[in-house]
Amino acid sequence: MPKSALAEQSLPAILILLVEDNPSDAYLIDGLLSEHNTGQYEVHHVKTQSEAVIALGEQSFDVCLLDLTLPDANGFSALIDIQDKAPDMPVLILTGIKDRALAKRAVGRGAQDYLLKDELEMTSLIRSIDYARERKRIEKELFQRANFDALTGIANRSLFEARLKMAQARAERAGSGVAVLYLDLDRFKPINDKYGHEAGDFVLKTVAQRIKSVLRAYDTPARIGGDEFAVLLEGIATPRDAATIAQKIIRELAVSMHHRGKTLKIGVSIGITFSDTANPPESLLHNADAAMYLVKKEGGGNYRFGATDIHDRTESRLKAEDELRAALPLRQLRLHYQPYVAPDGKAVLGVEALLRWAHPGRGILSTGEFLATAEEGRLMPEIGKWMFTELQRDMALWNKHKAPPLEIAFNVCASELDAPGFAEWIAPLTDEKFLGPHQLVAEIDSDAIASLSEPRFLTLTKLREMGILLHLDHFGRGPVSLQSLHTFPFSLLKLDLSLIERISERSRGDSMIRTAIELAHQLGMKAGAVGVETPWQMQTLKAQHCDTLQGFLIGHPMTAEQLVNWLPVKR
Repeated sequence: MPKSALAEQSLPAILILLVEDNPSDAYLIDGLLSEHNTGQYEVHHVKTQSEAVIALGEQSFDVCLLDLTLPDANGFSALIDIQDKAPDMPVLILTGIKDRALAKRAVGRGAQDYLLKDELEMTSLIRSIDYARERKRIEKELFQRANFDALTGIANRSLFEARLKMAQARAERAGSGVAVLYLDLDRFKPINDKYGHEAGDFVLKTVAQRIKSVLRAYDTPARIGGDEFAVLLEGIATPRDAATIAQKIIRELAVSMHHRGKTLKIGVSIGITFSDTANPPESLLHNADAAMYLVKKEGGGNYRFGATDIHDRTESRLKAEDELRAALPLRQLRLHYQPYVAPDGKAVLGVEALLRWAHPGRGILSTGEFLATAEEGRLMPEIGKWMFTELQRDMALWNKHKAPPLEIAFNVCASELDAPGFAEWIAPLTDEKFLGPHQLVAEIDSDAIASLSEPRFLTLTKLREMGILLHLDHFGRGPVSLQSLHTFPFSLLKLDLSLIERISERSRGDSMIRTAIELAHQLGMKAGAVGVETPWQMQTLKAQHCDTLQGFLIGHPMTAEQLVNWLPVKR
């Protein structure tokens, strides 16, 4: 027997839960899998939704083949129950109903595929099972990387903030309290400088484990960045309870660590904020950070509570909103354009419109420096209307100078998608005197589809019907389900800057980049990269078949007039 066949037989069997009430169809499926002739697939057959749920409670399965028309199921109830019981298990729908709308709804509900029984044959069934398992594995891996710190394995800042918001909502219903601890390690930098990053990483991983050891199962520890950590405590009755846990952490981290014959000793400074839901969630982390800083100034190794009065910050935020609101009539807002190119680095495919604020006191500000202010002040819809008017003016300028046809991409945030009539604001840009078909691109922030509402879904659908391409921006930064990627006809996944920054001559960042690009291609989409600043990054992304590249190595953001002069050189 060939070695490859022996290796295949030595693999553990793939356990399949077949939920099918028709004996003939069940016999057909079992027969097709038996044709594979390796003993690789082991089928456990049940006939009803309730039997499937019981089976999932008794053992784990690698994949589920589910008939939609079960005697005790209604609509997608079986799919929903099975996903609730085994969220990490891929589910493939098996049906005799040839209905594209039903298939789309099934995939939208989280099914990995929709297979017609009368079209099944062994090769296609095996391929569908393998692809479903791989897609689910990639989805799980991407979720892990987007929400958990790679070094310590605990939550990252993004997941921490999401859980904080949910904890506040639960506390309000239950009438309990929530506390946030902000931790900064004392004497960490000297260890890192003297013994190197290996010792520093050892300390950070040990700190994460020791923090977890004094917490309850439902508390959330997180690494915020560098040597800063945070802890979310739920169900806290009084500030004293939070202080008790802070004291335990201080004692635990005061114990010396031993690494490669070296004794390493650190301490920790902790700031605490306690909320009985009177304070808004966004104030808790900031207040705890400010309190931690005061502990540092006092010598560290202790804890203290943050101020509950947020009057000063509120005044500062309102001032920033007033300044931004005045920026429009004062003509302080600008549009700059940054090109993106094909992997060869030469063919210019399009430009991304980037918002800039010429602040009278702080100079030119990028979008990231005032987006939070715009969102909190509900100014983005008004700014968006201005931006689309400005885009019309600039496109007219490019047409006058006979610039080559390019994609024009613009960013869309959640509040704009929620604004009534958003699609109508963009409609003038689709006029043929400005652009040809499929030249206008809406870059949707991944946060906007993380919690998807019906109005947002309808708006995105309408944009696509208008001939506007949809790109998913910041892919890899936050949680985006495969269900969302199946639901929306995105044509490109734009990898988040944090992924590209991992590429260096010492580390290509291969695994994460390759996984994201392969996922995009498997789903029939392109993959794009931002922040390309070195030839090494460009070479790596080209080798991994990334479809578009954008960054300072390609071209800096420039005004519409500057772009006219730049384009002929790069054509």
